[in-house]
Amino acid sequence: MNAKTIGIAGVTVPGAVDCLSKIHRLCADRFPHHHHPRFALDQPDFGVVHQAQDDDRWDLVADSIVGSLKRLAGAGAELAVIPANTVHLVVDDIRARSPIPLISILDVVADACAARGLKRVAILGTRWTMARRLYQAPLAARGIEEVIPDAAQQAAIQRAIFEELVPTGRASAATLAVLLEVVEAMKAQGCDGVALACTELPLVLNDANCGVPAIDTTLVLAEAALAAACA
Repeated sequence: MNAKTIGIAGVTVPGAVDCLSKIHRLCADRFPHHHHPRFALDQPDFGVVHQAQDDDRWDLVADSIVGSLKRLAGAGAELAVIPANTVHLVVDDIRARSPIPLISILDVVADACAARGLKRVAILGTRWTMARRLYQAPLAARGIEEVIPDAAQQAAIQRAIFEELVPTGRASAATLAVLLEVVEAMKAQGCDGVALACTELPLVLNDANCGVPAIDTTLVLAEAALAAACA
């Protein structure tokens, strides 16, 4: 088939695997006879990146991603995605140093929020994504207000992500209940949708259990990657 090779610069393993799985499922709907574009995945040790985040060494985070993008280009990738939200805090640096075109999750998620007619969106993600207002500018550019949980709720989401979702890809019933309590609190503040702005959150949250549009950041990134590969 005539399609560009998609490079996936993995950050967490569950996020990378879910992105690849969603691209594959989209291909099953689009192409006959089991065809799909060629993929390349580079998955460094997440522990190194996570420690750099904890140490506020975002230069090292960017270096890790750029290293992945260079290896992906060497493997034949013609475009790339990073199935992780938080590392997009340094996306401008990463993009400037990338040897291949990079699709930003920020742009495609903000576009998805606009496409669903959302006006006030709750951002659920890591503490860096929330506290540093990662989505404020891209949403504001589309006339959408970003709303973040309070400090206690941010801490609860952080625990859910790094104590359960990243290591296991699952959340306990008690943890899921906590996450849904945060969603309800955001709805009470007038949010008409939530962005699942950590690529592990769509593993347990969705439109149905949130009761409002829940933007699956992994899915919209997978859709954008496939569209770009086939353009």
